[in-house]
Amino acid sequence: MNGRYENTSRSTEHDVRRRGRIRRAIVREFTPPPMPRPAPSEEQLAEGHLAVGMIEDAFEDSPGSDVQGPDTLIISAEAPGGGRLHRTAACPLPVVGGGRRLVGRTIGFRHTTFEPDHVNDILVVRWPREIGKALEPAAQNEGPGTLRARVWGLLAGCGFALLWAGIALTPILLCGIVFGGDMFTDLPAWFRPGAGLAASVAAVPLGLFLVAACTVRENAALAHRSREAGD
Repeated sequence: MNGRYENTSRSTEHDVRRRGRIRRAIVREFTPPPMPRPAPSEEQLAEGHLAVGMIEDAFEDSPGSDVQGPDTLIISAEAPGGGRLHRTAACPLPVVGGGRRLVGRTIGFRHTTFEPDHVNDILVVRWPREIGKALEPAAQNEGPGTLRARVWGLLAGCGFALLWAGIALTPILLCGIVFGGDMFTDLPAWFRPGAGLAASVAAVPLGLFLVAACTVRENAALAHRSREAGD
């Protein structure tokens, strides 16, 4: 009797353990993965904690596909009281694979929590120097004063065209007047070679003046833009 009761108890315990394993497997199979914690707002991050970390790694988004997004940077920083913070950020460099150039560089960011793996809790406030150098040509086409600089640059180009038109037409008209011939026979009756020669000669100093003056105003507009951007 005792042996039969002992065997029955062991069998019941085994069945209970087996059903527990099956239940845990079912839960793991059909329970959806937890949703990632949403990133804090920019206002919250702007008032968050300041940290200085390092870019430890970078990987491409959808490598090998026709459409690729920016590289993702893996960032880590020391947390107060021990431990490390792990965050991710999109690389601002437009070149695919450009994030690899930033591995090992220092980066400054703000965060709202000290959770080690809250990867979306980040607002970069200081990029590595390589970022500024790479984006400098693009930054020159933005900001206050850019429109004025473009207008003056366009006028300088017009002055340059006027300068070279005067240089090219002056010897042609001069030769036609001096040596005569049929050079002006196909031109309209109202055209006067002497007036055309005077206009072409005057176009040379006028074009030179426009190029110099407009270039000075263009540089002044760019300098004003830089001062306003610095303020």
